[in-house]
Amino acid sequence: MFTTSFIKQTFAPAAQPVVLKQGSRRRRLWELPSHVHCPVIGVCLPLPVLRRLAGKALPETARMDDYALHSAVVQLARTRNRMAEVIQDDLELRHAPVVKVLRKLRGRAGLEEAWQQAIAAGEIAGALWAVLTHPACDAEFAEQVSQQLHMIQHQAGASLRLNIAHYHALQDENITLGRALAAAQQRCERNVQEKAAELERVQAQLIRTRSELISRTSELAGVREELAALRAAPDTQIRRRLEQQLTYQEERNARLCLENERLRKAMTEPVRAPAPAASSVALPRAAEPVASLEGHRILCVGGRESVVVVYRKLVEQAGGQFLHHDGGIEDRFGQLDSALGAADLVICQTGCISHNAYWRVKDHCKRTGKRCTFVENPSAAGLARGLRCLLSDVLVESPDSVQTASTGTAVSSGFQQT
Repeated sequence: MFTTSFIKQTFAPAAQPVVLKQGSRRRRLWELPSHVHCPVIGVCLPLPVLRRLAGKALPETARMDDYALHSAVVQLARTRNRMAEVIQDDLELRHAPVVKVLRKLRGRAGLEEAWQQAIAAGEIAGALWAVLTHPACDAEFAEQVSQQLHMIQHQAGASLRLNIAHYHALQDENITLGRALAAAQQRCERNVQEKAAELERVQAQLIRTRSELISRTSELAGVREELAALRAAPDTQIRRRLEQQLTYQEERNARLCLENERLRKAMTEPVRAPAPAASSVALPRAAEPVASLEGHRILCVGGRESVVVVYRKLVEQAGGQFLHHDGGIEDRFGQLDSALGAADLVICQTGCISHNAYWRVKDHCKRTGKRCTFVENPSAAGLARGLRCLLSDVLVESPDSVQTASTGTAVSSGFQQT
């Protein structure tokens, strides 16, 4: 409910037109003509500020709408009261910079020029308050300012309608652009994710490539070191292989010479009556007994499977322990080394083993000093003669002599009886 004093002040009869007096003092709000109170309060004072000031001076105005509040304050501004004084102080403080500039003007011409410049610049609020309260502003110029401001308000209303339509158009455009921006951002995000995944794949591939490069570099360094070592001794291994092949060929040549000599002797002897046929794998005759092999381990390298059984029986009958290795045909060469180490005597069947086994047997016996004999013909009689030679130690006369169990003849060659 509004108080009686507020209603009387608001709806009091209009005061007589104020006659502007010329002087050096600036005019107050209630000293201005009544027809300028409406534009001054509406233009020079923002509506939220007006409502805040009215709430301090007149709490009864808190429930008024904007138009009612504006009308009530315009009526109160005609006379000096609490509300008019509060508005006067706020306007002076708010537009102090413009008031300070226009205060230096002394005549109406300068004031009119400053007003036109303010209209052109769009700075009307401060200029309106400073011009109307200026001592040089007479009633005619105040009326002219009021008329111009009235037309500016009409133009502002028309432009406001245009601005509102333009504002709505801008809102629609902003929504469209916002949607396009969101779609572009999603595309960019997908592109970033794809590029990040591709970058990870490329980095992983780069790491694998670097690892392969390091491995290849290490292998290349090893090959270069090996090549440098080979260049430092380029023919060592080749020379060794050639020497082994030469030794083998010399031994083979010696065996062939012995066989050739035996065949010549056989051809020169008179023809005898044929003896009863005997198997090549028959046990040795009783006239050629094998000495006792008690406590000896006999290793036979090579030999046909049909003869190995006879070999075993012959050795075991003489009290020895029979060991056998096929010379690399089916048995591994690692087993040959262990068998050579376990044997006391070695008999090598040279016609039934590989070159590698032959050289292994010969090198082992030469290094360890183990007694060994080489048998050309795989027969029980040849094995018996080899055993007798080993046990009688007949063949250990020269480190460079060789004995074949088939003939019992020593020949100077690479075959060594150790």
